[in-house]
Amino acid sequence: MKPRLEKLTLEPNYSFVLQKDIYPYYPTPWHYHPEFELVLVVKSTGQRTVGDHTARFSDGNLDFLGPNLPHVYQNDPAYYQGEPSLTAEAIVIHFREDFLGKEFFNLPEMIVVNQLFDRAKFGLKILGKTRQQVAAMMHEMLEMNGHRRIVHLLSILEMLSLSEEYALLASPGFVQQYAASGTDKITKVHEYIMTNFKKDIPLTTVAEVANMSTPSFCRYFKACTRKSFTRFLNEIRVGYACKLLLEDKHHIAQICYESGFNNMSNFNRQFKKITGKSPLLYKKEKEWGGD
Repeated sequence: MKPRLEKLTLEPNYSFVLQKDIYPYYPTPWHYHPEFELVLVVKSTGQRTVGDHTARFSDGNLDFLGPNLPHVYQNDPAYYQGEPSLTAEAIVIHFREDFLGKEFFNLPEMIVVNQLFDRAKFGLKILGKTRQQVAAMMHEMLEMNGHRRIVHLLSILEMLSLSEEYALLASPGFVQQYAASGTDKITKVHEYIMTNFKKDIPLTTVAEVANMSTPSFCRYFKACTRKSFTRFLNEIRVGYACKLLLEDKHHIAQICYESGFNNMSNFNRQFKKITGKSPLLYKKEKEWGGD
């Protein structure tokens, strides 16, 4: 079965993804993405497959996966039967190798991290005290913002790069790399959104781009991104609005329409829903130097 390409979106003002997920069961199918992934199973049990490696997972499982490495976490059958006492919880970090600049990890000081990245191509299960320490640091990161997140992530990468407490997951013979293809449906959709997000994008139109019916597209898009099409589009638009607010060259009303929103009411509502702040408060806090 061919894995799906998963498209990840950043929160405004962050260079990498950090999130805590709580689901009845892990929803993501057999998939891959161009980002590194550090995933801590906070709570749940099941079976996970990384490349050609399959094994059980449980609370506390910590894996570091390289780009384009197919993987899936499948919960035990009881999780799919609606038992309210069972939840699948995880802390996940996604980042691209160039999130600090194209050459950052090529610096001489980063050689051990580069070696870690090479090992991560096959997936690493982190073990022992390293697992405990990194898990604690990931929990701490959820309470951080601004530059402190980056500093903490670099500390985690340093710890992982110096540790020998790990096990390779996919076999060395597993050499097939899955990269985003220009003909992939979700790639076409993503490119269309990024080109046209300032305009009105009817759901029927973007479904046509994927050559799918509207209901099929909605299911497909959510499976690939873990978000509805509307949520994904609004995050792109709000992220662009944040950029314009920081540039301070336009009135908020202008930014609303320039970002693809049709009215101020919806703009304010979606902006606060995604950032937790109104556009005006966001702009003032940045002027005052807040995170």
